Amino acid sequence: MRQGRENIIDLHRLEFGFRKGRSRGHSLAGPVSTTAFGGELIAVMGRNGSGKSTLLRTISGLMKPLQGEIQIFNSPLAEYSRKQLARIMGFVSTEVVRVPGLRVSDLVALGRYPHTNWFGKLSSSDHEVVERALDLTSLQALRDRDLEELSDGERQRAMIARTLAQDTRILILDEPTAFLDLSHRYAIIDLLRNLALEHGKTILYSTHDLQIALQQSDKIWLIHEQTILEGAPEDMVLSGQLRDALRQTDSGTEIEMDLQTGEFAVKRMLHHNISLSSRSDELRMWTNKALERNGFKVVENKEASIHVLVETRDGHPKWTIEKNDKRIELNSIYDLSLYLRTIV
Repeated sequence: MRQGRENIIDLHRLEFGFRKGRSRGHSLAGPVSTTAFGGELIAVMGRNGSGKSTLLRTISGLMKPLQGEIQIFNSPLAEYSRKQLARIMGFVSTEVVRVPGLRVSDLVALGRYPHTNWFGKLSSSDHEVVERALDLTSLQALRDRDLEELSDGERQRAMIARTLAQDTRILILDEPTAFLDLSHRYAIIDLLRNLALEHGKTILYSTHDLQIALQQSDKIWLIHEQTILEGAPEDMVLSGQLRDALRQTDSGTEIEMDLQTGEFAVKRMLHHNISLSSRSDELRMWTNKALERNGFKVVENKEASIHVLVETRDGHPKWTIEKNDKRIELNSIYDLSLYLRTIV
């Protein structure tokens, strides 16, 4: 279960970035102060180059902060040895691991070495932890496969399994869903959420997947304009912080957030009025999306010269278009889109 308000990771006026020799180097953000509590799943977000990976690597002890302090379990990070840190914190990077001849089960077993004796021999309890990690990441069928034979997504799951076998209170993952298909993206984040909720683990993961972050995370750390904005996903949507930070684009394309769904979309210029009628909210919603994509604004019936009626007949949806007393019936939204382009 969750560990309540136990402080797990504390950032005290932390400034992080890149050092150049002995010089201070280039700062990406800071000074920032915040806390990750026990049992929290935290999504680290921000635009490309904002410092997401650098922040996670700094918290993991792989990079030194430019200034400030990181405390883990109320002790300075700098006081931990690498082996001590490996027993309490696991890290999964975006780097592709290619080790010829190394099987999936061997890689996962490597996660147990911070807990083994000098000989590195795994006990029966160690093997049980390894098996559980393989089960949790759905890798039992691939346990004897060589890493070189895996897809990028399968290899990423194997790296996560190795970290789960490490059995630490803290998990830090840099873009854990970057190479995964849709179902495995949700499966991995759902797994992380259960580990936080049911086992009290504190988990930080960076992501560009806004929908997953909004649905699954307890808190978002949003790196924006060299500081960290934080809060529950819903609070950050309602405050406009997510919208303002993520809608900027270098290309000049304007995007906007739908406050009802949290989705971002390109802001479209709607040049034509059209009316839309349907008894099905689902059919109306998806038809409306297609109409807007094609430059149509849905308005009241009297304001439009083109009318669309969506209804279900014999278990199948039908789209009927009326314009200038002419009617045509279509069988799909795709056909509707093609036809509309011919009449405007």
